[in-house]
Amino acid sequence: MPEEHGATGLRLELHRSPEALSEDWDALAERLAVPPFMRSGWIVAWSRAFAPERLAALTATRDGELVGLLPFTERRGVLSAPANWHTPVFGFLATDPDVSAALAMELVCRGRVRADLSFLDGADPNLADCRIAAQRARRPTVVRPVLHSPFVALADVDWETYRASLDRKARKDVERRRRRLDEQGAVSIEFGDGRTNLLRRLDEGFQLEGSGWKDEQGTAITSVPATHRFYTDIARWASERGWLLLAFLRLDGKPIAFDLCLESGGSTWVLKGGFDPAFRGFAPGMLLTYESLRRAFDRGMSSYELCGDDAPYKLVWTKTTRERVRFQAFSRSPRGRASHLAWTHGRSAARGALQAARRIDPRRSSSG
Repeated sequence: MPEEHGATGLRLELHRSPEALSEDWDALAERLAVPPFMRSGWIVAWSRAFAPERLAALTATRDGELVGLLPFTERRGVLSAPANWHTPVFGFLATDPDVSAALAMELVCRGRVRADLSFLDGADPNLADCRIAAQRARRPTVVRPVLHSPFVALADVDWETYRASLDRKARKDVERRRRRLDEQGAVSIEFGDGRTNLLRRLDEGFQLEGSGWKDEQGTAITSVPATHRFYTDIARWASERGWLLLAFLRLDGKPIAFDLCLESGGSTWVLKGGFDPAFRGFAPGMLLTYESLRRAFDRGMSSYELCGDDAPYKLVWTKTTRERVRFQAFSRSPRGRASHLAWTHGRSAARGALQAARRIDPRRSSSG
């Protein structure tokens, strides 16, 4: 490393401190118009919170110009996407099919145990290139959906047409609850970009996000310091770029529902949300989503991404989803074969394979 690919004119390099690439990384991301989750600010903040000192990146250059970048984390021979359940979608940057294919092959072959990319879009050409790379490298794969993420397509339809397309009972229920809430006091909807009073607004929102069962189960943003730090860093980063959207539903000035969103490239991405359980009977979360969707239509957005899984409360607004996929390619080393068995047949099968490998050659079983 670096490695020349003569036929394509590409030069591949491994970077152990990809933060230094941020300027060129972001320029390439802007050129390719990728979502925020594939840009340096998101990936670096994610790695600092969830995988400190494990972030690396493969880059592809042609004639000295950055034309591809694939970030990953590395641990014990496993190369993984810098992604988890806080990540709406993951992918790598490539200006053309040759770049995508070269990065995919390098990643697949570099994994001493396995290459493991989660939250790839099911329709992403990167996924197809990863499959082809594994096939050419004769590495067994496991490819499976991890979730179906709901979204509302906003292009070529107006608000009233969309509103009329909603289930009549659900639409009437939302509008009835809004009328009931109006009877309780002054109802207001607030959309802010975080350029003023960001930390105070985040504190208000995070308290709502964690109210109820999330705090009790320890899954709220404020329950885990790393998660709290991550979303605070992301909010700062997004606000500086004009991508942050903090949405509140208030009653007499008091926040009773909250959504933390990013807006970029014509899409609104709903990352986190919550509501005050004392107002559960008014469905404040649904009321806020209703108004947020109306705003997205008014602003000419192309999609409203509800993110996460296809929970019933999200499917009130849409029946369309985006498939998110996990791709795994396993090496042919004893550890790679054991890892493949563990993912396909369970851990007991993997232990048996490793024990057999140690009996045959004790040295190989401890190598990558």
